[in-house]
This record gives sequence, C-alpha cells and structure tokens, in this order.
Amino acid sequence: MIAGKLYDGVTAHPHEVQVTVEDGHIDLVQEGGWRDSVDASLLKRRDAPAGKLRLGRTDQPGWRLLLPADAEPDLAGLLGRQERYGRWIDRIGLMPALVVGATITVSVVGVGYLAPHWVAPHIPMSWERNLGTAIVGDFGELKCRNPEGQKALEALVEKVSPGATKGPDAIKVAALDVDVFNAAALPGGYIVVFKPAITEADPDALAGILAHEVGHVRHRHVTEALIREFGIGALIRLFAGGVGANANQIVSLSYTRDNEAQADDDAIVALERADISPKSTADLFHRLSKETGEDAAYTSEFLQSHPLSEKRAQRFAATFNPKAHYRPALSAAQWQALSEICGPAEAPGKRPDVKQP
Repeated sequence: MIAGKLYDGVTAHPHEVQVTVEDGHIDLVQEGGWRDSVDASLLKRRDAPAGKLRLGRTDQPGWRLLLPADAEPDLAGLLGRQERYGRWIDRIGLMPALVVGATITVSVVGVGYLAPHWVAPHIPMSWERNLGTAIVGDFGELKCRNPEGQKALEALVEKVSPGATKGPDAIKVAALDVDVFNAAALPGGYIVVFKPAITEADPDALAGILAHEVGHVRHRHVTEALIREFGIGALIRLFAGGVGANANQIVSLSYTRDNEAQADDDAIVALERADISPKSTADLFHRLSKETGEDAAYTSEFLQSHPLSEKRAQRFAATFNPKAHYRPALSAAQWQALSEICGPAEAPGKRPDVKQP
C-alpha cells in the first residue's frame, strides 16, 4: 500500500488514505471504513511540488490525490510515461522534436522565399503592363516629355539591349523629374530613370544602369518582388487597378541578392556586347559608395538588399579591358538631348538623396 493524501474537491481538509494499485484502477481506503475505486481512464497526472506525485480526476475537477514521488514505479504501468512537453514530443524525445521543428521552420521559410520565383513567370505580362501603365500615369507631371530627349533615352536602351523597345513586349522607358539619384524597373516592362541619374552621370554609366534594370525586367524580378512584398492577394488587387498610394512603394521594391547579382551580370554582358566601357559604371558605384558613407568593414553586406556599391564597383572594374576599343554609348548630340529631357540643365550642386540603382 501507498500512503497518500486525498483532497476530495468538496472539503478543504485532506484525508489520509492508503492506496492500492490494481489492474486498471486504484483502490483508496480511509481509516473508519471508507473506500473508493477509481478507474485508470479517469486519472491524470497534475503538476506537483518536488518529491511528490499528484493525480487528478477528469470527471471531478477539484479531486486531487497527493502521493510520494517514489510511488511512480507502481503507477507507471497504470498511467504510462509522464508527459513533460506534450504527447508527440514525449514519444520521440525533446531533441528529435527540436530537430523536426527546425526542419519544418526552414522548409516553410524556404518555400516562402522561393514561391515568388516559381509564381512570377506565370503572371500574364498583360496584367503587369496594365499595372505599369497605371503607375507611370500616376506620376503625372513628374514625367519628362522632351521628344528628342526621349528618343535619346530609348536609343540608349537599344544600345545595351537591341530590339528591347520594339514589339508587343517592348520595354518602355521614361524619365522622371524627381530629385533622387535612382532608376527602377516597374511591372510590365517599364523602366523609370530619375533626373539626377541622367544629369549627374555620363552616357556610359547610364548605359550600365539601364542594362541592370533591363536585366530585372527580362528575368521577371519585378513580379517576384511584388509577390514577396505584397503577397498574392494584394498583388491581384493591384493588377485590378488599385495602385494609388502604392506607386512610390513599388518604385522602391527590394530585390533578393541573387536578383541583383543576376541583373549586374546581365549588365556586364550587355556593356561588353555593345562595346561600352564598364569603367564609368564602376566609377559611379565607387562614387555612390563614398557619398552614402558606405563602409565595407562595418556594414553587413548580407543584410543589404543591394550588394554594397564598392563590391559592385569592383565587379564592373574587373571586366574593363585596357586593350579594347570601346565606343561612346551616345553621340554628343544625343547626350545633349538626353541631358535636357526634363528641361535645361541646372548649375551643378550637392546631390540630394541617393538610392541604389
């Protein structure tokens, strides 16, 4: 017999009882002749202080039986193993459960990361085109409309990607009179270039920027980023015409590091194919690195959506061939027209906000 204390759930006074473990139940006997038998299916382990074993009844919420901890072996056959963490965790053990949980977490995160890459190619380009048209139209008077400058801008796109501005899936490029040094690919094959990226660069550097954005368009990186940042449901609403205040957010989409590296690779190949020197693009990224206060020793490159500008500068610089006969990206007349696409050039001054192209 096992000596225990019974709280019957009716009175607060504990009753001294003797407990006998039988096949499928326990018998309780109290001095004075009181007896009771409780089926094992009604018993449940409860939290207990150190050195004690506490049982409860599922059919009587206030019922508690307090036994010494050394009674555990006698009750093990009746109650089974004690559950410390939860049924399935106790069945396989804590460490294997942690490994399973970590594996599931990594799998979910991995699918969430890769899903946009799988889904993006299946989004109809016509949907994207409608969204891109709405975004560009939403910029209104900010769009630069000088015809000669527009021709020169399109000519530069053609230089790095022949045929890109022709056909049903043509890339459409526009300049915006926005005082930020940046360029961005938009849904549906649109590319926008902000004024300082034209007036404060040179034709060869701008060619590298545009080639990079063409790479984003060709690989559907824009749609990937839209899915990743907005989700499928919100993306469908955007395709249905709900651009509104999201226009600026879409222009500022962040790509994965793989996307950025792929677009830079495309840009390097495009410049080489067009016989345009990559040195100007390298110099531009080097300058951006200095102007944004970027410090490779202290900035965590892994946590940046763009590669560090200095790293990009090194990649483009490494492809420069001093023996090659490079050609200017645009003629002097074309560059003059492009420089004035948003109006007459202003006196040079300190650059305002700088963002990664």
